[in-house]
Amino acid sequence: MMKTLFFVFDGLADFPEDKTPLSEAKKPNIDFLVNKGIVANLQLLKKSDWNEQTRASVSHLANISLLGYDIKKFPLKRGILEAISAGIEMKNGWLALRCDFATIKNGIIVDRRAGRNIYGLDRLAKALNKIKIGVPFVFKRTYGHRAVLVIKEKLSDNFEANDPLSNNLPPKEFVAKDKQAEVSVEIVKKFLEEAVKVLEKHKANKERIRKGIPPANYLLFREPGNKIMALRPSFRSRFHVKPLVISEAGVMKATCMLAGFDAIEIPEGLDYRKGIKFIFEKIEESLPSYDFIYAHIKWTDEAAHDGDFEKKKKVIEEFDKYLENYRNFEGRIVITTDHITSCKTRKHEFGNVPVLISPLKSKKKFKTFDEFEAAKGMRLNPTKLWKIVFS
Repeated sequence: MMKTLFFVFDGLADFPEDKTPLSEAKKPNIDFLVNKGIVANLQLLKKSDWNEQTRASVSHLANISLLGYDIKKFPLKRGILEAISAGIEMKNGWLALRCDFATIKNGIIVDRRAGRNIYGLDRLAKALNKIKIGVPFVFKRTYGHRAVLVIKEKLSDNFEANDPLSNNLPPKEFVAKDKQAEVSVEIVKKFLEEAVKVLEKHKANKERIRKGIPPANYLLFREPGNKIMALRPSFRSRFHVKPLVISEAGVMKATCMLAGFDAIEIPEGLDYRKGIKFIFEKIEESLPSYDFIYAHIKWTDEAAHDGDFEKKKKVIEEFDKYLENYRNFEGRIVITTDHITSCKTRKHEFGNVPVLISPLKSKKKFKTFDEFEAAKGMRLNPTKLWKIVFS
């Protein structure tokens, strides 16, 4: 079987109005691959799977689907995945919650990501681990403004947490959906109450304010989970390959690990130029040992959330430069994405996504790789995608 390089740009797709970052990017090496392959339209989620919670946490659902698993059979929660990716010891029944350092003012969330600035966040996380709430727990910053809270007790995850999923709103009330979840809610609320006291007084936040950085003075929680489940059968056994994922700490890495992938973590703090360089260096090092390498490129999603059309385009163009060395790759290259992230709305949006598979014989010739060309191609679901990739 030929080796496969599988590139997943986070939030690469945009709404195809008159132009998108992907359609406007100069990408001669991607277009070279297009001439030898196909561009198709990939459906990862159904409209019935989509709601406001899905919008906020679409990446892990889309990636479970992309890897060829039924999201209804593997209802993994974001909190569990953050904990697994961070290397925290987990047991079934323990409660894990995805957390964000956030900025609150007069009871209103003004920035759900605390300015996307990590200054002082590790010191804040260290201080939060000293809180006493009557039960054992661990709080760990995972990547950027993200963190995870793991409460080492068997607790219900059947409750709604406090993240309003948008700025300029007050935090939501925690809502228990059964009697058992009331205990969970009381513990998490106790942690938050004590955490806010620490965050407001901590030296690191005073330094952030002096530097003009939004203070990380609040925590938003979402997607509590208490069930660990491997994705079975493993990707390795299904397709008879030795797979590797190259990703930052987070849900893409975690879902791949649960499907049996080995993992290389992209160091935090790299800009898109250094990050893409790191990815290709690790691909070169790993190709002799692995048949299938999945590389996650995060920076397109971040640019779209910031409404930065030009930066999103530049990430694609930077990636394209490295593909020059892979024009004659003796294997298969696939380029796709997990979801749409609109530069206009700055949010995840529902819709199909483009996928490029090269080389692949086709009677139809494609001009380029973008949302417009994908709409003209065949419609694929993950099952059909993998049949083609491993054909």
